[in-house]
Amino acid sequence: MHHHLRYRAHIDGLRAIAVLGVVLFHFGAGWLPGGFIGVDVFFVISGYLISKSIYADAAEGSFSILAFYERRIRRIVPAFVAVTALTSLCAFLFFFPNQLMLYARSLIWAVLAFGNVYFYLRTDYFGPGAEDAPLLHYWSLGVEEQFYFLFPALILACRRFFPRALPQVVIGLLLASLLACELIRPHNPAAAFYLLPFRAFELLIGAALALPGMRFPQDGRIGGAAVAGGAGLILAGMALITEHMAFPGLLALVPCLGAALAIWGGESAASLPARGLGARPLVFFGAISYSLYLVHWPLVVFARPLLADLPAPAFLIGGVAASTLLGWLSWRFVEQPVRRNRAAFTRGRLLAGTVAAGALLIAFGTVTSSLRGFPGRLGPEIERVLAFERSPLREIVRNGLCFTDDHQPRAVFPPECLPEQRPSVVLWGSSHIAQFVGAVKAEAERRGYAVGQMTGASCLPLIEFRNTPMCDGLNRFAFDWLLAHPPSVLVIGGDAIIATEPLKTLARDLARLHALGTRVIVLGPVPRYRRPPPQVLAERLYRRNPSVLADENLEPVTRESDRLMAEFFAGNPDVEYVSVLDAMCPEGNCPMMVDGEPTGFDHTHFTHRGVAYYGGRLAGIVFGDTPARPATGTAPMSP
Repeated sequence: MHHHLRYRAHIDGLRAIAVLGVVLFHFGAGWLPGGFIGVDVFFVISGYLISKSIYADAAEGSFSILAFYERRIRRIVPAFVAVTALTSLCAFLFFFPNQLMLYARSLIWAVLAFGNVYFYLRTDYFGPGAEDAPLLHYWSLGVEEQFYFLFPALILACRRFFPRALPQVVIGLLLASLLACELIRPHNPAAAFYLLPFRAFELLIGAALALPGMRFPQDGRIGGAAVAGGAGLILAGMALITEHMAFPGLLALVPCLGAALAIWGGESAASLPARGLGARPLVFFGAISYSLYLVHWPLVVFARPLLADLPAPAFLIGGVAASTLLGWLSWRFVEQPVRRNRAAFTRGRLLAGTVAAGALLIAFGTVTSSLRGFPGRLGPEIERVLAFERSPLREIVRNGLCFTDDHQPRAVFPPECLPEQRPSVVLWGSSHIAQFVGAVKAEAERRGYAVGQMTGASCLPLIEFRNTPMCDGLNRFAFDWLLAHPPSVLVIGGDAIIATEPLKTLARDLARLHALGTRVIVLGPVPRYRRPPPQVLAERLYRRNPSVLADENLEPVTRESDRLMAEFFAGNPDVEYVSVLDAMCPEGNCPMMVDGEPTGFDHTHFTHRGVAYYGGRLAGIVFGDTPARPATGTAPMSP
């Protein structure tokens, strides 16, 4: 007989805080930079409620794996299928072929409960590519479902073979997962964020709180203080934690311990804070939280390009309102009937429906991926433009030769990347500077210059700056090598830096190089686009809009960083600052197409045509053919 848990209104209130934090963050609430930690609160709640049920059933000898998974399916699958099917239809209608193909691949992994693994391999949760992935938020479902594939078996094994060791096993695994997360995060932050072994500690905090024998406060004052303190920790984390901090790991304990405190304090003791968490508005959002979580991110993905001109406050308010409405509809007409009407939705029908729905979604994903997103839906010119989305970056940056990535534990450069003779020009930094090497190399060799390159994925050329260990090693090697073999010209930059502290450190280091006779050029940020240029250009072609300039598609951070860096280096005798916006974009409006070809294939990287256009102008500046700040005019571009 399954042990039914009593209803806890304060936990629905916690769910409300968690889901609203995530939704507000995703719709652009800049005043809530840590809203994404709502997912961590969900993990603790889930770990607590489900573990408590498993412990009780196992203690009574009534635990059934089949019944457990039936409850999980009844809770998770109906809304998942409905929202995913509707999202797939929208992707088919609104996505271009390459986007649709990538969506289809993510769909297959998500249906198989491994969406987190897919996005670990492909997508930065906080990066610009996230807004092309309508199922990105399913990563958390993957973590949960993988956990519940394993955890019940662990509980049963403990009950049978080590019945007194359950607390030690749960707490031991919790500490091991937290330690593993903290250790791997500096080396592989994506793994720490997405993968179960490094997120399991959050669910296990809930599981530890549910352990048999856990004592809860009977005094309302103690319970109330715990609820208030826990909710305060969560809200403080949402207000103060940012995506740039070292997260998850120890910092994830802020929302997780906050959730645990609030659950613990409200479990037995009636108090004003617990009643506040159980207030009707919060209970409403808590009840629909799962469906609301499912529907909100696809709305962000599909609405943002369609409503690009909508003011940010309107997008935020309208997006939250629309998500709430759709979340309620899903809860009322999909979740509730399947959970409550067991006569109509029997176990057999539920399992058969789950298998059939999963098979249909996987079939759609497989066919769509195999046919590369149904390219025949669009005209040949649009297809030609979209074909430039295929990444040429590995070839452009000379990956594996003078460019290292996350798959290489340390940077090792062959002699051809490290010229010791003069005159020479050396490029140092991330892919944003490495992509210029082809154009600079061609012009340099024509003039008798040797060309060097020390570059790595996401490696800003900053010493004593928090980078990955690979980047730290690369930068220290590069700086020491440059001191020992000062080149004629050093070119660094291309990245958007929006803080003065790293610039101060950079200026100090560059002064040492300049003192050795090196001409130092710092390149301002390359164009960073809201959406990849091929997609924007194809959409404009579809709408018969002839513009090939970035216009509103240029991210504001490009201009903000350029202005900050230009002001910082103004008058610096050791450094020549070159603004990409001034030198290469007419009136600061960058061309996304030149001679009929897109200049970029993703948000920040060039196609071969972009290398020729932007890199050719940089080479002209390096070798004195082009002024660093030309008169504004019309770039040689054509649609």
